[in-house]
Amino acid sequence: MKPNYNAWFCRGNVLLYNLGKNKEAIASYDKAIEFEWNYEIWFRRGFALGNLGRNEEALASYDKAIEIKPDEHEAWNNRGVALINLGRNKEAIASFDKAIEIKPDEHQAWSNRSIALDDLWQQFKEAIPFWDKAIKIKPDNQKSWYSQDMVTGELRRNEEAIASFDQAIEFKPDNHETWNQRGMAMVNMGRIEEAIAFYDQAIRLKVDYYEAWLNRGVALRDLGRSEEAISSSFEAGLKYIQKDKEPKGWGKLHHAIGRTYYLKWIGDTRSFTNLYAEAINSYNQALTTLTAADFPEEHLEVLQDSIRIKASRSLQQTAKATQQLQRDGTELLRSLLAKTQDPDKRKQIQLELDRFQDLTVDIAVQSGDFITAINMAEEGKNTYLYWLLEDDISPKYPEFQQLLNPTTAAVYWHLSPYALHTFIIKSGESTPIVIGLETESLTRLDKFEEWVKKWNQEYAKGKGEKQEGGAQTWRDNLAETLKELGNILNIAAIEEEVKGIKNLILIPHRDLHRFPLHALFSDQFIISYLPSAKVGIELAKKQTDLLTNEVKLLSIEHPTSAGFDSLPDAQIESVAITALFPNSTRIQSAQVTEKALETNLANPHQILHFTGHATYNFKNPKLSYLALAGQEMMTMENLLKFNLTNYQLVTLSACETAVTGNQTITTEYVGLVSAFIHCGVSHVVSTLWTVESGATALIMIKFYRLFKKGVSAPVALKKAQKWLRNLTPRQLTRIYQTVVANLPDEQWLIKEFLCDKIKRYAMMESSPKLFNHPYHWSAFVITGLPADVVSSFGS
Repeated sequence: MKPNYNAWFCRGNVLLYNLGKNKEAIASYDKAIEFEWNYEIWFRRGFALGNLGRNEEALASYDKAIEIKPDEHEAWNNRGVALINLGRNKEAIASFDKAIEIKPDEHQAWSNRSIALDDLWQQFKEAIPFWDKAIKIKPDNQKSWYSQDMVTGELRRNEEAIASFDQAIEFKPDNHETWNQRGMAMVNMGRIEEAIAFYDQAIRLKVDYYEAWLNRGVALRDLGRSEEAISSSFEAGLKYIQKDKEPKGWGKLHHAIGRTYYLKWIGDTRSFTNLYAEAINSYNQALTTLTAADFPEEHLEVLQDSIRIKASRSLQQTAKATQQLQRDGTELLRSLLAKTQDPDKRKQIQLELDRFQDLTVDIAVQSGDFITAINMAEEGKNTYLYWLLEDDISPKYPEFQQLLNPTTAAVYWHLSPYALHTFIIKSGESTPIVIGLETESLTRLDKFEEWVKKWNQEYAKGKGEKQEGGAQTWRDNLAETLKELGNILNIAAIEEEVKGIKNLILIPHRDLHRFPLHALFSDQFIISYLPSAKVGIELAKKQTDLLTNEVKLLSIEHPTSAGFDSLPDAQIESVAITALFPNSTRIQSAQVTEKALETNLANPHQILHFTGHATYNFKNPKLSYLALAGQEMMTMENLLKFNLTNYQLVTLSACETAVTGNQTITTEYVGLVSAFIHCGVSHVVSTLWTVESGATALIMIKFYRLFKKGVSAPVALKKAQKWLRNLTPRQLTRIYQTVVANLPDEQWLIKEFLCDKIKRYAMMESSPKLFNHPYHWSAFVITGLPADVVSSFGS
């Protein structure tokens, strides 16, 4: 070994391992490389670079080390870690596989491979066997135990998660990371107060561990103890976190202080000036270390929070305050996304910075660039819908025109934390129309948020149950409530812009998915919904020929689902509808198992009619499900495996199959309806809230009678709703008498049930319209394309 090389190499080792001075160590290694190349120098150089977060350079160093010694498992393992940090998880897994191939009992590589799988979204279950393998090889490896918890927690196995951490703590009680992760597990279980003790233990073990200080402060803030969060956690942590040694942690603690001041201001507008100044000052402090060059993701997170508090003063001031954001911030986000090769990591960045993207939509509207605004709004929508799309390329405004024609227009809403915008897209128009001025958009947002708050409160109290003291219910107030929403959304102005249009495609955003927007428009419009423009374009390309006379119906009828109420009129609905289609396949009650549904879905049917219950999972939409017999279910995740392009219609004649009614959507709604559309179904009929089964049966029977005659699904639903609204007791009595007369003798229970109804309605006055109230008819929505749009795609 050459003397000069030896001196620089040893100097680098002392700087790296003894003094923790990574930059100086790299400089020494670089000098050593001038004299000699070998495996050790490149490996240790890569290690130092990784410590600084310079992962691209670290990766290059590990590649050099592997080129010299391709059978060294440590280099392959560390190379994988660098790839994880770069968001290139699939390549990282291949690198860990190589390390394991060289040394099969390398527990660190097994654990790291699990972390890579964990970071790959929707692959949690796949990760568990690798942690199990790592634990089997080295049972006292605490990292494997707490890494396994990341998966079990995501799979809602919280008790197992806690057990994994306890096992890790038993093996190595002085590991600060394990205690910190144990605290996070407690938070996930809602046991926030208990979590603080675990963060305290992590801090005792390593007082300059910023993650624990950060988590402790957030826990206190979540408990409503904001002052304590700032003083005893964030600011206390800064006493031990050195700005030059741990710039990321120092910046994140200042960011947390700024966010806490902002949240305090939300609850106390009288202290606006002081809290505003404190928040802005903290954000500015954070940006001194969380720079765009060194920590681009964290930099943008601080930037978007800073913009949010400035936007709270007024949108006009926001425009002035964010000129630098427009010039530099947008470019930084685009650059960051361009450098991120792993598609899952790209989506993660977009989701974390969704408020930033919302703001760019608002700024584009302010500047009059409506095309850029709607393009970015569509891109933001599809970020959340990505797992339902064929690719991650969002369409641009000219492509939206594929969904339109001279008689079809689209109304496209965008909700941000700063404004509510309404775009109208018309065939042949070079730019979208935006309803209202920017100042009105902010005012509309305030009014809308108050309206939603009132809706949630009334819905939660009881949808139809009488309140104490005879107070009005959500159902009693529904007509007036919807009228208020129509005024807030300025439906009159929208209708003025679409005069002469027959078909409207509504593309809601966030909370707007929850409400019957179609009920706000005049009867002259035939209305259908789409989750996004891209979903509509993809759907149109999948469309097959229209229904023929040989239509096969798959009828899934009133499953005996555990924990759900029975639907008394569901049998009448099923009997009447299946009578219209002689080739029906009927699966009833306890026969409605997951296996039976999967088998029959794959068979050649053109219509699926489901009378039962469904549940929407806000936190994990893929776990939304149709309730089947007993405890069985058809989840959205299972549903997405099917090709259903042969289905022209799916009807979810169930309770709240579109979306649950009293929770707020802060990102974007992805429900069962979207899954069916993704699978190629032309139209999906669903309900927004629980509708009495009698009204449901009537509207469904009328809808199918029209649909079988060749009326398009959107038109058939519109006519069925209008028919139901005008139905009188006398008319309904005649309908039930006809049904009873045509029922076979074995349906005697249904006959008795209907006869009771006939007697009740015969005693009523003949003039009242039984179902004119919007509760009965406006809950039914249809998702899909107007028939003439589909036919134009086909031609």
